[in-house]
Amino acid sequence: MRRDGKTAPSDLQLKIVLHGTRPPLWRRLVLPSDTSLGTLHDAIQVAFGWHGGHLHLFTDEFGRGYGDAARLTGIDLGFGHEAGDEDATALGDVLAEEKARLRYVYDFGDDWEHGITLEKTLPRPVGAERAVRCVGGRRADVPAEDIGGVWGLAEVLEFLDTPGGAGDGPYGELVAELRAAGYDPAAFDRDGITARLARLTPDTVSGKAKPPTGEGAGRGGVRRLTAEDVALCTCGQCGVGDPVDAGVDGPAEDVPVLRPVTLAPREDLVAAVRGVPLFDAALRLAAWCSEGRQVTAGRVLRPALAREAVEELQLWKLAGDDSPYADAVARARALKSLRSAKDVAFLDDPWWLAVDGGLITISGGRARGGAATDFTGEGLLEFWAATMGDLLEEIGETGVLDGWHGELGELTAEIADGLVGLLYDAPDDAWVDVDGLRAKAREVGENGPEFDLFQALFAASFQGLGEGLALLGAVEYEPGDGVDSAEENLRTLQNALVGQELGGGSGTSTAASDRSWDDQRGHRMRLTPLGRYGLRAYLMECGVPAPLLGEYAEADADALLQGLLGYSPEEMRREVEGWLAHRSATDAAVGLLDACVGDGCEAAARRAVAQLVLADLDDPRSLRVLRKAAGSDAEGCRQVATATLGARLGAEADVDPARAEEAGLWLLIDGLSVLAGAQESEELTRGFLENWNTAPEALEQRVDELWRVEHPATAQVLAGLGEGLRRVDKRLAKRMRTAANKALSRR
Repeated sequence: MRRDGKTAPSDLQLKIVLHGTRPPLWRRLVLPSDTSLGTLHDAIQVAFGWHGGHLHLFTDEFGRGYGDAARLTGIDLGFGHEAGDEDATALGDVLAEEKARLRYVYDFGDDWEHGITLEKTLPRPVGAERAVRCVGGRRADVPAEDIGGVWGLAEVLEFLDTPGGAGDGPYGELVAELRAAGYDPAAFDRDGITARLARLTPDTVSGKAKPPTGEGAGRGGVRRLTAEDVALCTCGQCGVGDPVDAGVDGPAEDVPVLRPVTLAPREDLVAAVRGVPLFDAALRLAAWCSEGRQVTAGRVLRPALAREAVEELQLWKLAGDDSPYADAVARARALKSLRSAKDVAFLDDPWWLAVDGGLITISGGRARGGAATDFTGEGLLEFWAATMGDLLEEIGETGVLDGWHGELGELTAEIADGLVGLLYDAPDDAWVDVDGLRAKAREVGENGPEFDLFQALFAASFQGLGEGLALLGAVEYEPGDGVDSAEENLRTLQNALVGQELGGGSGTSTAASDRSWDDQRGHRMRLTPLGRYGLRAYLMECGVPAPLLGEYAEADADALLQGLLGYSPEEMRREVEGWLAHRSATDAAVGLLDACVGDGCEAAARRAVAQLVLADLDDPRSLRVLRKAAGSDAEGCRQVATATLGARLGAEADVDPARAEEAGLWLLIDGLSVLAGAQESEELTRGFLENWNTAPEALEQRVDELWRVEHPATAQVLAGLGEGLRRVDKRLAKRMRTAANKALSRR
């Protein structure tokens, strides 16, 4: 808690996506949380290459609008009231929590719609400059305004990629200018954007705008303590009306806790990249272009060279053994009629992978690449991981179904996002199969058209994600039986949307549709070691903690105990074994006990984990450290050492049973204070009831002992129990509330 009335300075990391673009055009910007929406508007204009000549409007998740109040006066904005002043609205007030969203529309005619998401809040080091910067993105700036929005942009890019495209049409002059200037829609110039953003001076807003409705202050806000807060405070230094930091530096509640994993050796991962057919083809194409090859205006190989590349590099093998290209005669006939390199996917895909990844550079009508030996080691692995990240970014924005936008596209994106989490969390070498996931969904779902629609969406999402990741070597993918193809799923979706039942005919029953799913073995996939590496890199870039087993081997005890939260017993055992191997038993015991000192939920959580680790230390030197700590005055350290010794048998314990019991009660309150400080009272109650030592009958016997426990959170824990137990045992709940009052009066 801060007593100076100020929140810690922070920056907000935003991802801004221009909706409707494919591949997605997006930017990742970092701005001060106390700057205005007006500064964000300026930053978007710079980051996407807009010129600022049109009106714009921000809309938050609550339907409130913000913009240039003077320019928007008298304009019907569609929500029945005037827009708020963007220059008087703090960015941190509108984007108050991670994952909060804003909509930004530029040019009410072309309707360039941008989706803005708060990815994470970053504490700003003391003395650091308040600045706006670009830390990521994809694709080049939008080449022009007034071209009809994203649909016009798509046409311009298509014409640009076609020799003689646009001609005398409405986009002819623009396309000619872009072609003459060497405009590359795939090029992302982060340094250039950052340099332009550096010219912006972010203003400071006091935060007068009303934050979104909801309990408590938003991230970056300040509220004042009430009498109830002070009564349950554990620090003993707070007064009514004192300001409370709203948690600028705290973790987002919805960030998943992922299981720790191990990664294959780097040299194995690099070798695996070279073994991915698509990447191998891209590398061989780059080497084939080492002396320079002529390209068309569309930046692809000339037809004669395309035929040569397909044959010399045997790229036709990418099409599979059952492809017509596998037959030499049929292949020669098909290649002879080839009019554009774009018409052959097994050439086009690795070509653009090499071009977009910088393996091949194009200038002056020639494509040049390096030798195959130039692309090895860390650079190759990073290139592969970036490509996988691009795929997941695209799926996250547009879903997996080509041509399906709006709500259905968003649903497939959400399903695919959930599947990514399931893949990562699955044990090594474990398959994730669509049949098992369907069965779980059916347990909680209801039969009928809506559930059938979900089944079809889920199958299409699973298949699209599996095929895309398999192409990169990130998963092993096995398609299911029958004709459960993407086209069939799309037809199913269309039928469901017009009110028909699964199966096509009007007489098909829901039970029959269920049988149609059950009679076929569904798709399944599992992560490869390369896929686990790439997925972890992507999750880390998105701000999701993804721990590695063994990463705490040389860390101090504080970091170890904090990191072990959420580990399974087996994972904890392996991590602790590696940690102990790097230090003596004495140093280990001293470090663990020193980490047990402190107030608040984090210290209590460390103590809970420390007890588990110390219980397995049986070296005589560590026992001597425990006995010394049991007699110390260090709160937290003394109780952990005493309780740990008390749990041992015979002469090893060497501690008075009454003292051990007292320490055990203190640690009981201590452990539950973590829940009391972070969750609702129902969760606190559940934490008690799930522990055999705190069943209602045991609690009833200990009520008169618990309120006497000299722990700063005793009153808070007992009060939480008194509320949570109302529905479990009213009489016991009343006794708990009485005990809480006794603890308060005792203080």
